[in-house]
Amino acid sequence: MPMTSVFVAMLAAYAWGSLSPTNFVARWRKGIDLRYYGSGNVGGMNLGVLLGKQWAVAIGALDWAKGLLPALVARLAGADWTSVVLISLATVVGHDWSLYLDFKGGRGVAATIGVLFAWDLRLALLFLVIIAIGWITNHGAPSCLIALMLLAPVAWLVAAPMEIVWGSVTLLVITLIKRLEANRLPLPRDAREKRLVLLRRVWLDRDIESDREWQERGMIQ
Repeated sequence: MPMTSVFVAMLAAYAWGSLSPTNFVARWRKGIDLRYYGSGNVGGMNLGVLLGKQWAVAIGALDWAKGLLPALVARLAGADWTSVVLISLATVVGHDWSLYLDFKGGRGVAATIGVLFAWDLRLALLFLVIIAIGWITNHGAPSCLIALMLLAPVAWLVAAPMEIVWGSVTLLVITLIKRLEANRLPLPRDAREKRLVLLRRVWLDRDIESDREWQERGMIQ
């Protein structure tokens, strides 16, 4: 696939990934902007706290499809694996740093699952099993990170194309950057507390120990 075509496809995938059904539903049902409510995450879990778990499931399905479609279209069009992976990553970046939401967004979990379905069903099932265990045991954020860390080694072990192996590494890097950046939430001034917050962001995907307090903290600046 010519590099010019790949670049154009990546821009289109980024714009597509930037679409946020989650924030649309939050505005429609509650008249609020999820960037400034609860965890500040523009994703299904934050919406679920507001409107109920059924909304988290519905939005998760839409975000899954959002991640799946660009990669699937690229594969069906006969694109090489390098092009497919780059287009997929652009979609996830769009979800995490939306063009339409002041470059804020969600964490890209459902979109990543959609991408994995287009790349290799074995990786998608591995990811789903690990995060399902995490959600059942109330360790969703750590389980997601563990799943991402395992993707590249498992992709290599099952002899997936090397583009998928490196794409899996990049998905982990994207998630780490997103968690640390946390939609530009301010960090404490105290150096020790700042380090603790950064560690919590990486492992727990939040700034405080209590998940419930983080999710239900109401309006944020």
